[in-house]
Amino acid sequence: MTSIKLSVTVRSTLARKYSAASLAAIDRAISAWIAAEKARGITTVHVALDDAAAMAAQGVKAVKGKVTAVRAKQAVDALAKKLAPDYIVIVGGDDVLPYFHVRNPSFDPKGDDDATVPTDNPYACSGPYSARSLKSYLVPDRVVGRIPDLPANAGAGDPAWIVGFLGTATSWKARPRSFYSAAYGTCCDQWKGAGLATMRYLGLPESDLMISPPTGDASAAARKRLARPLHFTKGHGSEIDAHFYGQKGKSYPEVLFSATVERHSGPGTLVGAMCCYGAQVYSPSDPAATPPGALPISLSYLRTGATGFMGSTKIAWVGPQEMMCADWIVAYYLKKCLDGASTGRALLEAKQDYLQYLVKQGLKPDTADEKTMIEFVLLGDPALHPVQGGVPAPATKATKATKKKEVATFGRASALRSERRLARAIIAVQVDSALPRREPAPVPRPETARRLFAAASGLLGEDDFSQLDPADAKASRLIAPPALAGVPKSLRAAVAASRGTSSREHSIEYTWTGRQVVKDHVHISLLTVHADARGNVLRSRLLQSS
Repeated sequence: MTSIKLSVTVRSTLARKYSAASLAAIDRAISAWIAAEKARGITTVHVALDDAAAMAAQGVKAVKGKVTAVRAKQAVDALAKKLAPDYIVIVGGDDVLPYFHVRNPSFDPKGDDDATVPTDNPYACSGPYSARSLKSYLVPDRVVGRIPDLPANAGAGDPAWIVGFLGTATSWKARPRSFYSAAYGTCCDQWKGAGLATMRYLGLPESDLMISPPTGDASAAARKRLARPLHFTKGHGSEIDAHFYGQKGKSYPEVLFSATVERHSGPGTLVGAMCCYGAQVYSPSDPAATPPGALPISLSYLRTGATGFMGSTKIAWVGPQEMMCADWIVAYYLKKCLDGASTGRALLEAKQDYLQYLVKQGLKPDTADEKTMIEFVLLGDPALHPVQGGVPAPATKATKATKKKEVATFGRASALRSERRLARAIIAVQVDSALPRREPAPVPRPETARRLFAAASGLLGEDDFSQLDPADAKASRLIAPPALAGVPKSLRAAVAASRGTSSREHSIEYTWTGRQVVKDHVHISLLTVHADARGNVLRSRLLQSS
């Protein structure tokens, strides 16, 4: 019994992007990757979604015409139904096998102005996709990662990038947990309360957290710590910019540059970023690139042999003094990897567990939570296990006895993966069924908005007050799911009595948002207040863009 990895790409777009010689180099790298995974007990089925013969061999129809994200998902769903893979890998960037570009739940032209969000989350959801239904792609139940390449003009693609990333996926080795005992952790001075909480959650010394400012990219301490194999950055990122930035007041010093990553970090690095645009992939030759010719930070990590890069594709939300949204997704991801999960399973479980925690606390996800769920992606092979224990190593000598033991070990590991896959599918259904339905609500009266704003004003700093207008709030209605959803008929009366909840119960989410630009850095504040139908405040929190 072996585990299955489904690897998908689009041959026609690869052929337009790369020369015949470059394609041959990519094919050789894929063959070596498949062989290495076989030795680890993983059978990799690599198929181009537009290859009629390859798809027919799997009993599935190929995608005809332009391969859109919707068509690609339909093909992936059909393959997944046939193969029941433990892992799904997308080979190629957005211009090869496209991201979904979905509506931004927290969009506001005066604040978070990302109209759409690039995401792989719909590929990680086994149900059918509907652009009109956020719930159709919010809660993942499949393990998905993407091995990216650089955007390029037709026929001018350099295969070294994708070949290099496939090389890491081919040659990786799980390390002992002690390998990741020391961390490179950085945080804005503005958010050090939440940064210290992240260190505590990961079991790291608070004294090891580098605060920016004063610590910056050029400091000897920072560059020395980049050699440590566990990385997280809670700072600012900018679109098509090869830097992460710190913050103190109106100062935004450089805290990390992609070229510094290449010089000082090494193979096996486990990394997650809370920064806006952390997982963006763009060409260094893009005229808008800052600085010109520099790689995105995410690809610099992958180029040095990192186990993968987990981050957001657009503006991300973080907590100033308490961990929120991106903080929790990244911290959960790193912790699960350290506990032995593969990178792909760690991201899946991080997203599910975050929503499950909110549900268990009786909290309703707000628009920032929803955006966080869809914008964080994994760049890299999702089957990589940074820490030993998650996947068996092949025997060093293929004697009859060791081979028999190896087969038994692979079988147990595969059975465990299958059990986890089923358990996580069940959790996804449970979480999804417990989430409320969001509907438009009338704009609140100015006096109502001011009253609720005043109730949450203790969360705000000076900059937040200057950005937010107390009378200018948006609202949406959150309709609770039926209390009896999924409950057997024989138990419904008792459950209904104990819950005291009806399908008509609802609350109102009020949001205030504002932005300012300081020295080309965008700073966005988002205040959210949940109130019941009678106007009583249930929950309030302040988020800021990273």
